[in-house]
Parts: sequence; structure tokens; C-alpha cells
Amino acid sequence: MPIDKSELERTIAAGIHGTPQLKIDEKRRFLGQFRERVIQALTFKQLSTSDGYKAIEAALRHPQAASLIIHNQARTAAMKYIAAAQKQGVKFTISNNPKFIGDVALVVAATDAVDIPKLMCEM
Repeated sequence: MPIDKSELERTIAAGIHGTPQLKIDEKRRFLGQFRERVIQALTFKQLSTSDGYKAIEAALRHPQAASLIIHNQARTAAMKYIAAAQKQGVKFTISNNPKFIGDVALVVAATDAVDIPKLMCEM
């Protein structure tokens, strides 16, 4: 059974460049997470507000909260968020990817999709 040229080209390209990624700009904006998995996210500016802290505390208590992802540039300001995550038994990661876009500093994410219509960073 012959393989048509376009399928062969896709197979070769996948071998050279890896599997194509879905929604790459969305993942770069939300620190490597799909928007549909984000329970809450804060910008660098919101990181130092009491409303931001309350929103993340509530997100960490969400039954599907699986991880707290922190932008490398926000790690010092995020120490209280790390303590809150540890208290709730949620793992945390400090991520340093120069391809991140936007001003999202911190994300609470689930392993599966959650239905959160509006995030704090989108306000």
C-alpha cells in the first residue's frame, strides 16, 4: 500500500521536528498549560495584592487543583503562594522558558479540563 507524498512528508517532518503542538501561543501565555486546564492565574501586578492571594488560595482548594506553576521572574514574590500550595498538598513548579508571552506570573492548573469562565488575569 503506497503512502502518498503529503503523508510521507508529515511523517518525516514529525521525525525531524517532533510532534506538532496544539495551541502553542495559549500554552506560552499560561506558563505551559492549556487555558482549559487553568483554575486561576495572576499577572505580575496582581501577585502582590490581597485579592490575588485570596483567589489563589481558593483555587488551591479546588478539588481538581494539581499544580502551581510560577514564572521564574516571580519566584521571590511567590514564596507565600508556595507555602499555601504545600499546605494544601498541591505540588509547585518554577518554570523558566524564554518563550513565555504575556504577563502571567502564576497559574493553578488541573490535570484535566475545568470550566472556569473568567480568570483573574483576564480581568
